[in-house]
Amino acid sequence: MHDDPHRPLRDDVRPLGRILGDTIRRQTGDDLFEHVERVRGLAKGFRAGADEGFTELIAGSPVLRRSIDVRNPYVDPINLVQVELLRRLRAGDGDEDRLREALLVTVNGVAAGMRNTG
Repeated sequence: MHDDPHRPLRDDVRPLGRILGDTIRRQTGDDLFEHVERVRGLAKGFRAGADEGFTELIAGSPVLRRSIDVRNPYVDPINLVQVELLRRLRAGDGDEDRLREALLVTVNGVAAGMRNTG
């Protein structure tokens, strides 16, 4: 059995996803959350090689395509900051309360970006 070099990152992303989902629901409601989950599931399947609707979703929605294109340059660096904050929290490297607060700020930043760009 081979070790998965991406497992620590996946372990970090899952709790962030739950926090982000809770934040989206709280700030925008269930309709947007369900749409985001549908798109996320299609994108995840697409990355795994299953094109069950993702290409059509993007092709049929220039607004969604534009939203993704506009949002990614801002969200991608925030995701990198989140990974570093989680690494520091797990390592006990710094003031835990401040690190948790910074992590929540990044989650709110991603949620705000999604709310503002669709």
